[in-house]
Amino acid sequence: MKLAEAAARALVAQNTRGRPIIDRWLAMKKDEAPTGTSLPFLPMVAVMALGVMACQASDANGLRTALRALHDHADDGRREVRDAVVAALVLPLQRRVEETIEALHEWMDGYFHASLVLQALSEPTVVQQIRDGVRPMTCLQEAFALAAGAPRSHQRSHGYRELLRALREAIAAWGGRFPNVVAPWLAEHADVATKDLLSVLGTSLEELSARGMRRSTATSVYDAIDAVVPPPRDPRWDVGPTRGRGKKARRKGRLG
Repeated sequence: MKLAEAAARALVAQNTRGRPIIDRWLAMKKDEAPTGTSLPFLPMVAVMALGVMACQASDANGLRTALRALHDHADDGRREVRDAVVAALVLPLQRRVEETIEALHEWMDGYFHASLVLQALSEPTVVQQIRDGVRPMTCLQEAFALAAGAPRSHQRSHGYRELLRALREAIAAWGGRFPNVVAPWLAEHADVATKDLLSVLGTSLEELSARGMRRSTATSVYDAIDAVVPPPRDPRWDVGPTRGRGKKARRKGRLG
């Protein structure tokens, strides 16, 4: 990824000479640059170039233009390219975090798109740039709503599962830095969470507790989850309240 970024910066620096190369590599589909070969590196470089352009944009319009072009590649079927999109998003987030977060609300229209935003916002170098814990929570709220509203037919899709994973990572990353913002949010959303999202909330809370979240801060969240988790159909599988239980017991029992 470092090599891709270096190549991207070199192409962007060439201005009109580099742009045709970037556009040509952006247009390379899976049949031209299939996974399992070295060829996806070329669209990775082109995607990183869009991140460089967003980072170097002179105004908000330039930033949004670059991010919209990057948006078109967020649901690429190649993992390498999606990883490059995350790395590309990190570049403007490190330099102009608040302005970039505001522009990224346009990305909350698809499972892959939202998951890549959350992954970028969970990067340690980005988390350290965030001063106001409320601002990234707006992205988390939109991603949560997207997952909560997913029809049953979508819940086995790759994008949906990636979004759940990104939600877990984001809650753990931001909860460690802004526990007094994240913990109340978790408690408030437990009663509207689907079964999948209850599992996300429970797993995230376990990780935050393991990282040292205060017991008094976590208690309200555990209480909120316990209040909405339905009792098991077979009482023999009832492991009791979730608080104080290990991951294995909780997943096997009430949090599914």
